[in-house]
Amino acid sequence: MLRSLVRFTPSKSILRRMKNKKTATGRERTTVGVIVIGDEILKGGTQDTNSFFISQRLRNKGVVLKKISVVGDGIDEISDEVLSFSSRFDLVFTTGGIGPTHDDNTFTGLAKAFEDEMYLCDEIIHAIHSILPNKLASSQSSRSRERSNSYISKLATIPRSSSLLWGQRDGNRSTFPVIKVKNVIAFPGVPQFCRRAFIDLENELFPFSSVEPQFSRVLYSSKTEFSISDRLSTVAKMFEDTVEIGSYPVLDNNYFSTKLTIDSESIEEGEKTVMELKKIIGDNLVIYDDSPHVNTVDKLESLRNRLKEDQNGGIFLGKLDRAMEIVERQLNEYSLDQIALSFNGGKDCTVLLHLLRIAIDKKYGANTKMFGFHIMVEDQFPEMSQFIIDVSSSYSIDVIEYSGPLKEGLVSLQKDRPTTLAVLMGSRSSDPKGKYMKSPVEWTDKDWPRLLRVCPILEWSYSDVWKFLRGLCVPYCKLYDEGYTSLGGRTTTRKNDALKIVNERNNEVKYHPAFKLQEDDMERNGREGKGDQIKSSI
Repeated sequence: MLRSLVRFTPSKSILRRMKNKKTATGRERTTVGVIVIGDEILKGGTQDTNSFFISQRLRNKGVVLKKISVVGDGIDEISDEVLSFSSRFDLVFTTGGIGPTHDDNTFTGLAKAFEDEMYLCDEIIHAIHSILPNKLASSQSSRSRERSNSYISKLATIPRSSSLLWGQRDGNRSTFPVIKVKNVIAFPGVPQFCRRAFIDLENELFPFSSVEPQFSRVLYSSKTEFSISDRLSTVAKMFEDTVEIGSYPVLDNNYFSTKLTIDSESIEEGEKTVMELKKIIGDNLVIYDDSPHVNTVDKLESLRNRLKEDQNGGIFLGKLDRAMEIVERQLNEYSLDQIALSFNGGKDCTVLLHLLRIAIDKKYGANTKMFGFHIMVEDQFPEMSQFIIDVSSSYSIDVIEYSGPLKEGLVSLQKDRPTTLAVLMGSRSSDPKGKYMKSPVEWTDKDWPRLLRVCPILEWSYSDVWKFLRGLCVPYCKLYDEGYTSLGGRTTTRKNDALKIVNERNNEVKYHPAFKLQEDDMERNGREGKGDQIKSSI
């Protein structure tokens, strides 16, 4: 991270600015400290996600998060940290340590920090009974009632000076309050409850009229951080009094190697900084989208507009439009339970995954479930299996695995899901048997399960596939960044020699990523034997 490199000897003016940030209108920004409470966090038993969520929400509100601290469940630990944070920041948020068990000590720690006494709050007791009426029914055994009463007492015993904050959800008061003592607000530790409580309260804590977002921009570069560090330090020095520049190396992304963040109270200074950084990055600037599965319809239109402006983009734009028309036609002719995506994690069917997501979002709305199936090969790359798992959640697709060979797998598919009629596939005419398809939409042969083969990208080239994937930042299997250009089983697939790089000094061998391949007809140079038949057999 370059931030430390640029600022290892900050000037006094920088230190003052970092301590007391002001908005463009001269108003001091609200400062916040977050205390994460729980032995399980410190022991590595549970991963904290609440502070990450809160930091994102605060950034969107233009609030300055100054510090995040993690402490254990001890009352003294909680008390000492709360007292320290309370004196330094405008607001303090705690997460965790709230509940009915012996190690839930946040409320007691708050009371000790502010020399307060504890009392049993009737309003919280009423809220608990409203939320859990069945659990607390009088028909319970006496032992169960005694245990329930003990739990309620623990949860409802709070510092006497507490205020109860009731958030708003869908225009109604939230069902359970959050406790506030002085400038400290205690949120639950369970991520689901913490997020819900924060969202319910955020407009009350930070009214829209008080929100003054900062200038904030992110740039991505395919160059490594090390290769631009000197010039980046020079730009950071130029704007050190008005702009904060953060630089972060990224090792596991298909699209960029360095992420740059630019934050400023001045829009003008922020824009100037962005312009200077773009000069440094040059042609290595990456237009990156970390959520390509969100707002897919609008993003496709943006890609289409870029292709229209590109003097060489017209041919591919025509192919893209024809592919979308084929997908949309299937959605108009068949219901979702009659459509299935053949998805093995390869680049071509990943294109189909995204095209189908766009079409379904347009017709049915975002997050509408899709159905896919995967016919396994015996020696499949584990990276492909993991990729299928990774994208299934973000793309809202249920993928069922079937054992091969292909024909038997399709029989199993029809048995499990007899409504299936149309199967979307990533077959292209350059595939070994793709050239035998007469049109993108055909019924299977008579001796195969009766299914409609839908191949929207049949006319696409290898380079077309990468134009689409990288044009929309669609995630793809990481093997394609390791020199593989066509994936089958492990025993029939090797890295493409056309992408090989040999270091003349030490004979070290590396490979360019798949999208760097210049000759489309060399796509399958890494495939041996017949390869898999999945794409072209049905």
